[in-house]
Formats: sequence, C-alpha cells, structure tokens
Amino acid sequence: MAFWEEIFLWISIGSYAVSFLLFLNGLVFKKERLQLYGFWLTAAGFGCHSAAIAVRWYVTGHMPAMYTYENSLAGTWIIILTYLVLRRFFPPARPFAVAVTPLVLLILGNGLLVGGELRPLEPAFRSNWIFVHVLFAWFSFGSYLTAFCAGAMYLLKERSSSGFLIRLPELNLLEELSLRLILFGFFAQAVMIASGAIWAHGLWGRYWGWDPVETWSLISWLLYGTNLHLRVTLGWTGRKAAWMAVLSLFGIIFLFFGFGHGSSVHTIVF
Repeated sequence: MAFWEEIFLWISIGSYAVSFLLFLNGLVFKKERLQLYGFWLTAAGFGCHSAAIAVRWYVTGHMPAMYTYENSLAGTWIIILTYLVLRRFFPPARPFAVAVTPLVLLILGNGLLVGGELRPLEPAFRSNWIFVHVLFAWFSFGSYLTAFCAGAMYLLKERSSSGFLIRLPELNLLEELSLRLILFGFFAQAVMIASGAIWAHGLWGRYWGWDPVETWSLISWLLYGTNLHLRVTLGWTGRKAAWMAVLSLFGIIFLFFGFGHGSSVHTIVF
C-alpha cells in the first residue's frame, strides 16, 4: 500500500466511523444537527476515499480491480456514492447511513486484513472491458445493499412505530425506494454479466464456461429477477416484498465474498 493511499484511507475510515456515531445519535435522540454533521463528515470521508483510490491507481497503473483489498476499496466507494446520490435526490433516505456506514467499515476491514500489496495488473485483466465489468458489478452490489437497508427498515418500522423508529421514512416510501434500487441493480448486473461474457470470449474463445462465479452471478441475477416479477406481476407488497429485498442480498454476498478460495478463473479477483 502506498504511503499517501494509507493516510487517505485511514482518514476516510475514521470519518465513516465518527459519522456513523453521529447518525445513530441524531436518529435516536432527535438531533437533526448531528445527522447533518454526519452527512458532511461522510462526504469528507468519501473525498479522502476517492484520493486513496486515485493514489493507488497512479502507483499501480490500473484501476483497483484485483484481489480482496482492491475490490473492497472500490466497492465501498461505490456504496458510499450510492448513498450520497440517494441522499441528495431523496432526502428521507438520510437514516440509511446508520446501516450503510457500518457495512462499509466491515467490508474495508476485511480488505485491510487480507492486505493491500501493490501489484501490476494481471495479463488477463489488461482490457478496456474491465472498466465496464467491474464498475457495473459494484453498482449492482451498491444498489442491492441499499435496497436491503430499505427492506430492513420497513420490517423494523412495521413491527414498531414507537421510539426512534418513528423517524424512519414512511413505509410506502421505503417500499418504492427498495423496488427502484432493485430494478437499477438488476439492469446493472445484466450489464456486468453481458460485458463479462464478451470479455471471456476475447480471452478464451467462449462466452460462458459455467465457472462457479459465472454460475452464481446468473443465479443471483435470476433471484432478483424473481423478486421483481413477484412485485410487479403478482403484486407482492408490504412485508413479503421487504423480506425478499432482505433475503435476496445473501446471494449477492456469496457471489462477491464467497469465492475467495477454490478453483475458478475469478479466484484472482477475490
């Protein structure tokens, strides 16, 4: 890990940790100012996070796309970006930070435990398709993760509207937001799968090889497709839709973090 990359990264981690405490205290104790401070601190942490990525990109000569640390670094950046954009255009989504920031800290912590050794880009990854494939993969994960937060908040608020839970967004807003995020993630994942197939054809002369990661990406995509079908066609709403948003995420978690070992052409990525 480069010196300045490490400095910027730890500043961003500290910012996310403090912002989580500010958001939590602001939500529980009805302190709007604390939530505002938490938002600006998250934005500052995001700036340092971006600087850490830029330093690593400059030093290694490639976007962070290999191994656990680089994927954690890039993936959490996308997740925070998703929250900030959502917060900007959908103000009731402010409480999502209480769920998003600790998850980001956990993912970054996992990457740091593995280590951030500086390495050149592997020959198989020297393709422009890496930008499309990796970015859309993390956009889908960021959308699904935020939809998970919306579903979890729906279940909590439906069960009890007393205490600090009353300050969560209204149930109908949480349900609509969850649906829109899943729809966005579904199309982003479709682009990820399609670009990966085109990339694979250029490398190995075949579009699909039933590699474990390829297979599980298809399964998780079909799982979210089923989620959308049940909501839009069969009219699943309320608690059932919220549970689908929550449970569907586990397929994505297994896809992104469950293939760190084993025989797979994607093993080097994780």
